[in-house]
Amino acid sequence: MNRGKIGQLGMFASAMAVLLCAGTALGQPIEEDWVVFQDSLTGSNCGVVNAANAELIVLFQSGNMVVVSGADVVLQDLVVYSDNSVSYLSEPAGYIDFAEDGDGLPAVFWLTLTGTVVQINTFTGEPTDSGLLPSDRINTVCDACTLIDQSSLCDNTPGDGGNGGGTITLPDLCGAGAPAALVVTAALLPLVSLGRRRRRL
Repeated sequence: MNRGKIGQLGMFASAMAVLLCAGTALGQPIEEDWVVFQDSLTGSNCGVVNAANAELIVLFQSGNMVVVSGADVVLQDLVVYSDNSVSYLSEPAGYIDFAEDGDGLPAVFWLTLTGTVVQINTFTGEPTDSGLLPSDRINTVCDACTLIDQSSLCDNTPGDGGNGGGTITLPDLCGAGAPAALVVTAALLPLVSLGRRRRRL
């Protein structure tokens, strides 16, 4: 085998090692309930979180985020907590909230502390500040089943916009008017690790 092919195999092995170390699962069926966020101001319910370059869902039990635009990728280093804050590698990385998109509709966004939309590396989940505002994002969707490739909780046809099950509705950041049971259930999501250096986005 020549050096070029050895080098290519080495780069491929390195890339796979990075994915495995990041705890990323590629192309797995989504069989865990996901969160549907509720806007206390408009009453809108959305199960899709918009980043600048991707759409994601939040798995209910683990709090992990899943890229559902394109191939479904579970990003195990990204966790959303009961207060809708997000961590990457246990360090703060913005928050989830409703905002008005470029079409004038309410949508769920992953935002930095300054209100700009987060951009992610769709393989590792590493977040960066895109510098874009929610109003720069158009054609947002709320029904996760229109994007999820495979799940028994949606219709059998992948990504066909089925009615979908597997949704747990949680209130937005303020939680105004949320039933007490939902607030208690939200508290079951993972707790933020407090002992690490803070990551500001």
